[in-house]
Amino acid sequence: MTGNNLLHTSASSGMLQESRKECPAFVAFLAVACTVFAGLGDWKILNNALGGLPKIIALGTIVCAFLNFLVTADFAKLRKAVGYFPIFLLLMAVYFLISIYIWITDFSKAGSISRAGQKILFQTITIIYCVFMCYLFEDRAVNYLFLGMCATNTAIMLLEMPKYGIQQSISSVVTCLITFGEAEGFMRALEIHDITFLFGQFFIYYMMFAPKGSKSEKRMRLCGVILSLFFMLMGLKRSIIPAVLLVCACVRLLRMIKKPGKWILATGIALFLFFYLYLYLTRSGILVAFLESMGVDMMGRDVLWSLPNDYYELSPFWKGLGFESATDLVNMWYQEGLINRPYPLHNDILKIFIELGALGFTLWAGINYILYPAYWMTRHDMETGLLYMAVLAYMTVTYLTDNTAFYFWSCIGLRLMPMSYSYRIRKIRKQEQWKAPTPEESANEIRLIEMGEYYGNAE
Repeated sequence: MTGNNLLHTSASSGMLQESRKECPAFVAFLAVACTVFAGLGDWKILNNALGGLPKIIALGTIVCAFLNFLVTADFAKLRKAVGYFPIFLLLMAVYFLISIYIWITDFSKAGSISRAGQKILFQTITIIYCVFMCYLFEDRAVNYLFLGMCATNTAIMLLEMPKYGIQQSISSVVTCLITFGEAEGFMRALEIHDITFLFGQFFIYYMMFAPKGSKSEKRMRLCGVILSLFFMLMGLKRSIIPAVLLVCACVRLLRMIKKPGKWILATGIALFLFFYLYLYLTRSGILVAFLESMGVDMMGRDVLWSLPNDYYELSPFWKGLGFESATDLVNMWYQEGLINRPYPLHNDILKIFIELGALGFTLWAGINYILYPAYWMTRHDMETGLLYMAVLAYMTVTYLTDNTAFYFWSCIGLRLMPMSYSYRIRKIRKQEQWKAPTPEESANEIRLIEMGEYYGNAE
């Protein structure tokens, strides 16, 4: 594959380094600091006290971008970054317009307006963060996000350690690693869902897509793989390890095919269609019966997936209850004593269908799984589209039994990785547009110049 080979050559790496305008060190430090402090909001103690409020610190990247612009005054670079806004804001428009329609036509469903507004706001913040991180760091934005998340997770580990003591903390880590997931005390406190899922995305990126043309790139790639795996294990997400390995194997397989672009789109369309089958299997109870026959511990999901059956219709005319209305249902079941805690549905496919209806669900799935891969491949290149689909396929595994579709950091990773990767493609193509003249072309040009000077003097 020509695109992939170009990305991993030392010559290309050298060209990129020569053409890059470095972000000032103090601005880079501020951007990473914003990432770290926003990430600390996922520490259980802060999260219980402040909820999602610390994530707003991620907007500090706007200030960083402004400071960088004062130094560089690079309008072309700013236009390039801002150009990513429309394609990502399309989903925000879907969430907003579908919910407005539901609330207007049935005002009794409007109780979740405040929470829906907050979710749309935080999803918009993820887009702003991605755009300005790429404005600041371009193809290195993934590395800066990765370093910030490593610092965040390490800080949470150090903040939790005094509570349990060093010896007990180390013992808890060793026990968890040996038993592959049996955790108490210190390790249980490190169960940071969103950030841990993000490290699964990082593992895929550094294992399969990160550049390796220079020694520094190879070191960064190796560190990315090792640290991503470490923090995945620390976050008690055993299920994502086979998921990321499967995705990496599929990426390698697709790269062996002559026209992988068609297969990438076919994968998106297949998942799009599969979701409707999944909704049927969930509602009918066939999925739960199958999983239980395989000895899978549903951990209460069987109850959570059956309770909504009286509140929605599996129909193309299903209008939906409105964004965040599933939370109202869960709270109602908790108050009625049907569940002992207000658990989320642990099924994003079902949740989105209930809330946005058949039309909203179709738009959500169509944009994510068909439009976005096509955009990355046609506007940039096949490798960028493959990266997006690889990360999305991994996240899709979590959508089926978890609540990750709107997780803050997971959404940032899904958007920022292909966006940052596409900058590398742009720079390589820009360098390729200029080609050194051949010796014959140079000789002809010199001859024409000399002739021009000769006739000019003669006159």
